[in-house]
Amino acid sequence: MNQMMNKFRTLPTWALVLLPAVLFVLAWEPVGIWPLLFVSFIPLFLLGERYSGYFDSKTKFYGFLFLAILGWNISTTWWVWFASAWGAVSMLFLNSLFMLIPFGIWRFIKRRLNDGNKLKSEFFVWGIFIFSWLFYEYGHHRWDLSWPWLALGNGLSTAIPIVQWYEYTGTLGGSFWVLVGNVILYRLLVVYPSPSKINRSSKVLVPLFWILPISFSLILGKLAEINIQQGKKIKVAVLQPSFDPWNEKFVRDPIDMQNEMLRISKQGMTESGDSVDWLLWPETCLVNSVDVDQIESNYQVALLRRYLLQDSLNPKLSLLTGFSGIRYYNTTVKPNRSARKSRYDSSVYLNLYNSALFLNNSAAAQVYHKSKLVPGTEQMPFIQTFPILEKLAVTLDENSTTGSLGVSDSASALGVDNAIAPIICYESIYGEYVSDYVKNGAQWLGIITNDAWWENTPGYKQHFSYARLRAIETRKWVARSANTGISGFIDPVGQEYQKTDWYEKKCIVQNIYANEIRTFYSKINDLIVIGVLLFMYLIFGAIANAKRL
Repeated sequence: MNQMMNKFRTLPTWALVLLPAVLFVLAWEPVGIWPLLFVSFIPLFLLGERYSGYFDSKTKFYGFLFLAILGWNISTTWWVWFASAWGAVSMLFLNSLFMLIPFGIWRFIKRRLNDGNKLKSEFFVWGIFIFSWLFYEYGHHRWDLSWPWLALGNGLSTAIPIVQWYEYTGTLGGSFWVLVGNVILYRLLVVYPSPSKINRSSKVLVPLFWILPISFSLILGKLAEINIQQGKKIKVAVLQPSFDPWNEKFVRDPIDMQNEMLRISKQGMTESGDSVDWLLWPETCLVNSVDVDQIESNYQVALLRRYLLQDSLNPKLSLLTGFSGIRYYNTTVKPNRSARKSRYDSSVYLNLYNSALFLNNSAAAQVYHKSKLVPGTEQMPFIQTFPILEKLAVTLDENSTTGSLGVSDSASALGVDNAIAPIICYESIYGEYVSDYVKNGAQWLGIITNDAWWENTPGYKQHFSYARLRAIETRKWVARSANTGISGFIDPVGQEYQKTDWYEKKCIVQNIYANEIRTFYSKINDLIVIGVLLFMYLIFGAIANAKRL
């Protein structure tokens, strides 16, 4: 063991640069060897230690770490290239750059700290790094260049049985666990001169760092399984129409596609026997821009009411579907941040939306506009700070959904009874935002998405896997309707039902339960979670000092 650790310490720089990419891609969905997450930072720590001395060049420190982190980003999210080559290059470069920030803070503190008590010094330095990373993730969820896909807590989406405690901490708790675990193993396996010199207390307490959370999670999972059927039973149908987004979905005749979706939906609902309460169609099913102020006058909506809702076995059938929305303003003054001038009339401004529409025979139409937008394709970052960027968006015509879209003011629940959270695509990555739907009355989660932009790559598999974390965080059932793979259902424990295959045209039906459960995480925000984790870290530090770990 000692010889192996010595060899690990003396690995050439190029090997340390390449190792994170290998470890993270094996740990992440779809491979999912999650224990590797707890050693994936060790090569990064070795690089940092190797080039953080007083006489070492900053260029080497940041350069090698940047290359290693870039490799991690490329190995796990290279598939973004299929949606947008420019977007992929920008995202991979910028995200890797932002991930350097905690390492830069770590280097700064480490070089300037002068403390005679080495144990306290190391505890402080590593604490600064861990919480710098948590604040990086917190901030990266909330600004115009948001890309939370590689939040470390998401990497544990393949380890559902052992992260049931996300109902208390969300993914930030998972990120904290991964970071502290990496630091512990790095110090025990690499920093210690010999594993044989690890004291007795460490040999007992360190394993508890993994045993206690896993045991607690297994207990929580068993308790949550008891409440899986808590609430009102509803029958939900989910459509997966599988239209090619490049050559069909936005090119083919909209009514022709709508008729096909109606046929597949009716067939699936009829085969299920009993009447269906809810039907979900995926993101942007109604592709021609629908005037959000004249919803009921739109011909696509009229067809849905006539040939679906009024023709259903259940007259109380509710439909949630995605659509491309538009709103016109007869004004020469820009009405809001995302408004743009019409190409055809200089006295008219307009907003474009990526929206969800609720329809029911006994209620007026309800609309929610996607609010967590994809940087670059759905929003132009920093328009308010740099107004010149607006010119890149306002040259687009009314039929384009590129540029800055309009948004809703909050995460609104839709429906008359058994309110649904209308989560549109990218929004399902944001744990705190999804919990806002629950705060606003949602009793179950409906995710509508179009993951086909990424082709048959790990992207859509990762996206589905993250939805299981949202189910655990809120203890809500999830119904997921994707344009193509993966559609399906997820219970409050994160277990999957009726997952569809890639490019399978199908309507699936499942009994789920709409509940009013409010988890600890759905009642608080991520900033409070960071505060709780800081308190836990300080307690651990006190024990470490007492036991001289």
